[in-house]
Amino acid sequence: MERRDSESANLDLVPIMNLVSILIPFLLLGASFVELAVVDTTLPAICASNCGDEIDEPRLNLSVAVTKTGLYVHGTEGVLEEEEEQGFFIPCTTGNCVADDSYDYTELTRVLALVKDEHPYTEDLILVPDGRVPYNSLIGVMDASRDDPRNGGQRLFPYQTVAGGAK
Repeated sequence: MERRDSESANLDLVPIMNLVSILIPFLLLGASFVELAVVDTTLPAICASNCGDEIDEPRLNLSVAVTKTGLYVHGTEGVLEEEEEQGFFIPCTTGNCVADDSYDYTELTRVLALVKDEHPYTEDLILVPDGRVPYNSLIGVMDASRDDPRNGGQRLFPYQTVAGGAK
């Protein structure tokens, strides 16, 4: 009969520990921690058949067209009191809007505050950007039309919809 060695074999754990000590930092560095900035845009709310009874005035359907020449504020069904009912035109501060800071966001906020005073129940705004307008300019228009910081943070048009054309 063969005699078994009662001696146990030594396990060499150094290579596996080296592998683990290299893999853990590599996996931690490979994990991406992404923080996204989100602008909340919603579609106009669909209401029951009795929601039209609350407000007797016509819907304004307010829209802001963002172009390379400036900003156009107009309503399709309601009437804005400016220049033969065509709406408001806010030209760029530099003549041609080539940069994000070329748009007059403070004037846009002032004009939208006037519209909000005339139509206090309107909360929806449609943004119609030109295809050549930079994305940061569109975000600036959205920020300027959401709240009025001069009037104690008056809420202007929190429900904004982008209607095609943004790049």
